[in-house]
Amino acid sequence: MRDFGNLAFDKKTMKENVPYPVYLKWKEAARNNATLDRETADSIAHAMKAWAIAKGATSYTHWFQPLNGKTATKKTAFLNRDDKHNPINRFSGKELIIGEPDASSFPSGGMRSTFEARGYTYWDLTANSFILDKVLYIPSVFVSFYGEKLDKKLPLIESMNMISKEASKVCNLFLKDEPTYRVKAKVGLEQEFYLIDKKYFDQRIDLEYSGMTLVGSDPMVEKELVSHYLGAIPQRVNDFYEDVNSKLYDLGIYMEAEHNEVGPNQFEIAIMFENANISVDNNQLLMYILEKTALEHDLVCLLKEKPFKNMAGSGKHNNYSLATNYGKNLFSPGKDPKNNMIFLLFLSAMVEVCNKYQNLIRIAASSVSNDYRLGGNEAPPAIISMFIGCDLEEVLKAIANDDFEEKIILNKVKIPHLGEMSTDSSDRNRTSPIAFTGNKFEFRMLGSSQSAADLNTVINIAMAESLEKIYQRLCKVDEESLKDEAYGVIKEIYLENKNILFQGDGYSDDWKEEAEKRGLENYPTFLDALKAGKDAGVYDIFARVGIFSKKEIDSFINVEFEDVIKFFSSQLEIINNLIHQEILPSAMREIKVIKDYLSFVENEKLRLRAVKINEAVGELLDYSDKISMIIDKSEGILDIEEKAFYLQKETRKVADDFRKISDLLEKLISRENYSMPNYVDMLKTL
Repeated sequence: MRDFGNLAFDKKTMKENVPYPVYLKWKEAARNNATLDRETADSIAHAMKAWAIAKGATSYTHWFQPLNGKTATKKTAFLNRDDKHNPINRFSGKELIIGEPDASSFPSGGMRSTFEARGYTYWDLTANSFILDKVLYIPSVFVSFYGEKLDKKLPLIESMNMISKEASKVCNLFLKDEPTYRVKAKVGLEQEFYLIDKKYFDQRIDLEYSGMTLVGSDPMVEKELVSHYLGAIPQRVNDFYEDVNSKLYDLGIYMEAEHNEVGPNQFEIAIMFENANISVDNNQLLMYILEKTALEHDLVCLLKEKPFKNMAGSGKHNNYSLATNYGKNLFSPGKDPKNNMIFLLFLSAMVEVCNKYQNLIRIAASSVSNDYRLGGNEAPPAIISMFIGCDLEEVLKAIANDDFEEKIILNKVKIPHLGEMSTDSSDRNRTSPIAFTGNKFEFRMLGSSQSAADLNTVINIAMAESLEKIYQRLCKVDEESLKDEAYGVIKEIYLENKNILFQGDGYSDDWKEEAEKRGLENYPTFLDALKAGKDAGVYDIFARVGIFSKKEIDSFINVEFEDVIKFFSSQLEIINNLIHQEILPSAMREIKVIKDYLSFVENEKLRLRAVKINEAVGELLDYSDKISMIIDKSEGILDIEEKAFYLQKETRKVADDFRKISDLLEKLISRENYSMPNYVDMLKTL
């Protein structure tokens, strides 16, 4: 049996392969953000190289996460030449710590000129290096020549340090017997995805280039497919899962759960909680493994949020908690939550964060492609609200109102042979974007194709800000008054932020009206949220805490606007290709068949069918001309915001009208003459 994590250079492997003093220096540096000296780095690099080559690796790469939310690598061979031109495997401490990929092709939002395009990767020594496809991957951060952040990982790591510092101070006010010197942000991610047969994917231009179907009439399959959800996994998918699990096992990544999801051919896999930066790394690895392994089984893994219209969308639920160096979960209520000061203070801080930074959470948890999912009946709405459970809300009300009579809510169910069993009052509301789920918060808005780094960075720095204010209040009182002062803080936070707490149906129209009365923000699209956030200065928190400079913030906002522009420009091009390369030829073949038939017999209904097809083709050609006009006009718009809004408005209108016509044609054209596989083909059981 293979050792778990046999392809990961983890803490255990490090300890086994380097001198113990070197291991201790690495451990100290990893815990306290200290700098490794050259001798220590060389020793680790030598051990890492020997281990990797013994495992079959031939090269190494710094693996980083640029601003596009994906991952990037630049592979370098171990094999080199010595002074006498003899072959030698080389890998020094300097090469372990720093790399120099060209940064000119990565998004920067105008932060640097082409002649300043050099970028630098620096080893994240808290994350495990690993071997994948005979390459040693070194998890890294990515910065510019002048030190500007060009990735999503470095801000996340800095935010983790902030929450650790502020959370520890609050803990040490109460946990006298367990001095807290570190608090880790822990994240568990649930990944949803679709699988389709590769032969069908290869015949769909829209799926290949956008990950979404831009045409396709309602399928003749169950829309909710209750029989699919949590049902038996098809054998072909089970074989796929076994290979995925085997690869995760070798990399030391713990798979926690996997099952069918609501949509046909939709599935989910969850991996276990890790430190936030490690969890984001593992999820990026998971997405790569899912896509690669699917191809090995003649399948294609679709990670986009809404690949099929009227089918369940795919998300990436972000489960967030905080744990001390003693392993205490700060979001665990215990048996008596009303008197658990640590829990109540951290719960209150999260309530304040989610209310105060609604817009920033909406932006960080979403994208332009996630707009097609949010608000559907299988996804959380775009309006931020929180569900913390009936019991906890009763506790907060009791603290805030002296004359409030707390209801005792007993959740019990009678089971044969087992008697009465308690049920969990949390996580009942599946329509809530943010839900307390027993000892953690589940952020459900995050899109399936997105990096989780941005969202967790926002949560960390906002929590650090809230906890710092709480500490400043509590540190000024003596120990006898501490509990009363803590209750006072909890009361103030609850009364100021209770508008974010909601137990009802987040999908209902009534909720939109209620949310508006409460003063909650409602941004129908990612672009609306982005523009409102920029105008309101919601990004200022990044500058206040020192994670980003004003220049970096402006550049990141520009990257987001550029992403919107690229998305809709691409959609227009794909629609044009679909018209001319797929739908028009299919219609012409169908009309020719009808014409040949009518040359032998008369059939007025069939003739009218051909006329209807021809009229629809004419409409599509008109839309093709309109698309060219939209593209030409957009190229003349210099203001990036104006261009993004123009393309979003025009593209959505064209895409909706185009789909109605093309879906009508799909129903009028025989399957023999229609060149693309339809929904029935793609979504039938694997």
